[in-house]
Amino acid sequence: ASNLAVLFICAPFAAKIAAKVGKKEMSVVSCLFGAAVWIVCLIVRPDNPMVFVAFYTVSYIGLGTFNTVIWAMITDVIDDAEVKNGVREDGTIYSVYSFARKLGQALSSGMIGGLMTMIGYSDAVAANPSAYPEVLNNIFNLSCIIPAIGLLAVALALLFIYPLTKSKVESNVAELARRRKEKR
Repeated sequence: ASNLAVLFICAPFAAKIAAKVGKKEMSVVSCLFGAAVWIVCLIVRPDNPMVFVAFYTVSYIGLGTFNTVIWAMITDVIDDAEVKNGVREDGTIYSVYSFARKLGQALSSGMIGGLMTMIGYSDAVAANPSAYPEVLNNIFNLSCIIPAIGLLAVALALLFIYPLTKSKVESNVAELARRRKEKR
């Protein structure tokens, strides 16, 4: 429920900010923000679960903003492909994106299970967590480090690999409008 509330808060602001600064640019900043929150949480190491939930909620502003904007970024990719290839490939691009997203979700779930086993999590820990403070400490570390690394990786990929800056998107939109006007 907390995630949904953050998304409802992020969505209107994300759309307005993205229109001004660009989707790629805003996504880089929002992912870096989310990563920074998790790094601060790792350093602060709150004992109170509600403080941890507060860190989670604040970090989700970054992730929620990115998750809101990514759907519009897919449309930009479709436009870019049409400008380059002269063919609109909505279905293919959405399918590749959907497959990659599902593959990433499956790999991350497997990775979490492997990492939990690696740090010593077991049925014994689940039955008596206070008897295994080092495992609990490692779980906390993972809960901060994994999202920080993930958000940082997304920010870097957007920054250095994803080519669709605000100016490139505007150029593509203008080019497609010109082509459609010529076809009339």
